[in-house]
Amino acid sequence: MKLSEALSEIDRTRRIGEFSAAVLKHDKQLRMVDHATFLQKAAADFQFRFVACFEEDIRAGKSLGYATTCNAVSRQAGGQAGTQACERIAACISRLDYALIKEVGLRALSLFASSFGRHARVADCRSATIRIAECCHDESRALQELNSQSLGLLVNGFSKWPEETASRQAAIAVAGEVFRRADRHAQLSEFTPRGLANLVHGFSKWPKEAVSRKHIRDYG
Repeated sequence: MKLSEALSEIDRTRRIGEFSAAVLKHDKQLRMVDHATFLQKAAADFQFRFVACFEEDIRAGKSLGYATTCNAVSRQAGGQAGTQACERIAACISRLDYALIKEVGLRALSLFASSFGRHARVADCRSATIRIAECCHDESRALQELNSQSLGLLVNGFSKWPEETASRQAAIAVAGEVFRRADRHAQLSEFTPRGLANLVHGFSKWPKEAVSRKHIRDYG
């Protein structure tokens, strides 16, 4: 797949779902310089064409397209354009009221938390992750709906700001869900070894918490 064809495909998209699918497709296929060029162009397009519609699209149930795109362009290859797109989405999330942030959905929020964690020095990314952490703590029962990857993404994001009370409380809620699954299944077969290692690393940011110590002792 040539870079020109990939760029042409994202240019033809009109809806966030189509755009996100095209970004994910070519994010996997392109390599090296073409990959970085593509992600930076995708980040600029994402910011210019879609971010202003974010709240409207949340209400339309289209949050996941924003989350998957943000997760792709916020990586290092996305460059400054990716950072700026991530920052703009983070600013939007930090301003959402409680009812609307719940509509985003925890799966999408886990992708956002991980994306924002890549830019820990950006104030809006910090504020947005705190809002996500507050939502996860308040809606801890809904964590049961997430797969192991999403739980890991949440802990990864929260661990970038371990000093925040909301991050600590949300991480404890996730740890509780992990232990619930361990008790139910007698093992955490749904977690890959890498996934468990990432969880242990994330929980290690709160060494004084009993659940963190238990998780590190049992699975570290």
